[in-house]
Amino acid sequence: MLKLFIAVFSVALLYWLWNKKKQIFYSRNNKVDPFITTIEAIELQTILAWDTPRSCLESHGIRYGKQFKIKNPPKLPHVAGCRCEAIKLFYTSDDVFQGTSPTLTHKSELGDISAKDALLLKNILLKIIDDSESDSFSDLIEQFETNSFSAEIRSKAISLAKHAFAAAKTNNRNNKS
Repeated sequence: MLKLFIAVFSVALLYWLWNKKKQIFYSRNNKVDPFITTIEAIELQTILAWDTPRSCLESHGIRYGKQFKIKNPPKLPHVAGCRCEAIKLFYTSDDVFQGTSPTLTHKSELGDISAKDALLLKNILLKIIDDSESDSFSDLIEQFETNSFSAEIRSKAISLAKHAFAAAKTNNRNNKS
């Protein structure tokens, strides 16, 4: 009787294992579901203009937050004439790893411009502040690929840079006097 019980139990156990084999032995699924996290950031943006202070230009576009190198943004306004504002951004970790973080427009004296145009304009304005000793605007502007500006703002951006250059020259002469 005991042998019969052991045989029936063994058959039942084998039947149960046969039905559950996919769940027990093949639980390693090659397909991995992505783990997506929302990342919160604060980005400092300023209005890009001919008279934007240097520290505002330098901090333009810097992101702060738990997942970033710098955790907390500075108190605003951080210098006289500061027109910076802190913009909250939310994007997923998938955006970061795929290189598709949120595309923002940036405020400027020319209106809202793309991030690409804003970066180029910011770099030109910083160079004008750094190289206020340059003799001619054309020598300074040749250092940049101005054709990279969007066609609709190219001439306005160059005019704005020219205005900034003239203001820097005037400022430089007044400081020497």
